[in-house]
Amino acid sequence: MEEVVAIMIVDAKRKTHFVLTWGRAFDAVSPVPLLSAVRRNLRQFGIHAVRSVRVCGTLQAAADQPYFYEALIVLSQQRVPYGQAYPKWRTTRRKQIEAGKEIYYLGKRDTKSG
Repeated sequence: MEEVVAIMIVDAKRKTHFVLTWGRAFDAVSPVPLLSAVRRNLRQFGIHAVRSVRVCGTLQAAADQPYFYEALIVLSQQRVPYGQAYPKWRTTRRKQIEAGKEIYYLGKRDTKSG
């Protein structure tokens, strides 16, 4: 899994939503803990009935969303430490995601305008 990931959410009305967040905050390989934490915090974005939540293969899947670049810039401005400082950084990101922070909703695409 990548350091920053796009997550696609499909609601009960089959509308698609996207968020960006930290991909490796919970596990470097399995997306399950991350997806569970994100799912628990979707109400803050007005997403209540969720059919599915999955990590996209690339960020490109969400690149056409209204606030994609704003979210990517915010995430890109945060330095990801490596080495001895990484475990503490990862724990902090995990706690923030569990608290509903560090999850960037990318807005709703207006399908009427092109």
